[in-house]
Amino acid sequence: MQETQLQNWRTHDGLFAVDSQQRIVYWADTAERLLGYRAEQVMGKRCYEVVGGRDASNYPVCRRNCPVIMSARRGRTTPDYDILCPLPSGEEKWLNVSVLVARPSRGSGHVLHFLRDVSHRRRTEEFARRASAAVRGLLQESNGQEGQEVETAAPPLPKLSRREQEALRLLAAGMSTRQMAETMGIQPVTARNHVTRLLNKLGAKNRLQAVVYASQRRLL
Repeated sequence: MQETQLQNWRTHDGLFAVDSQQRIVYWADTAERLLGYRAEQVMGKRCYEVVGGRDASNYPVCRRNCPVIMSARRGRTTPDYDILCPLPSGEEKWLNVSVLVARPSRGSGHVLHFLRDVSHRRRTEEFARRASAAVRGLLQESNGQEGQEVETAAPPLPKLSRREQEALRLLAAGMSTRQMAETMGIQPVTARNHVTRLLNKLGAKNRLQAVVYASQRRLL
């Protein structure tokens, strides 16, 4: 498959292709949009030197003779997978990668990588994991104190405005302030103000504590 043929591909996903030696032979505009590198910066380089993806345990997925390229050399497919990639800006982005092995009639062919930004999903999953761990910790602490507590009246639930309730739901989904602002159709500074008032009303020190508190008192 020649570069001119690769240019005929039309996809919303990020797309780049490597040869059997892991050299980048095609780099679409969509790959530049996701990873921040221009085609002239990466063409001919080894993909693992550019992408540098690793898993949640910080183990390098992108490396010389990675399982993807080894499977491709044998003509085998690879299930899609997530990697955390460093960007030129110093930030990091979670990408989901699907692989297609394109074999022409001659030669070893190319391995096409299709990329999707799944940073929001991964952040939400991590937030949910931390919230779940925090709730379990509180429940274990509560169970350990059974029989030692004096029965008292439960404090009244805080009264939240409609916007604060919406902000609470978005916090529970793991959204950042910028994402909350976009979802609510407001400026980031306004979203930040909603979060600040929400934390004050709930008596929470941080966003995770606010979600745990709201979950315990069925405000979510």
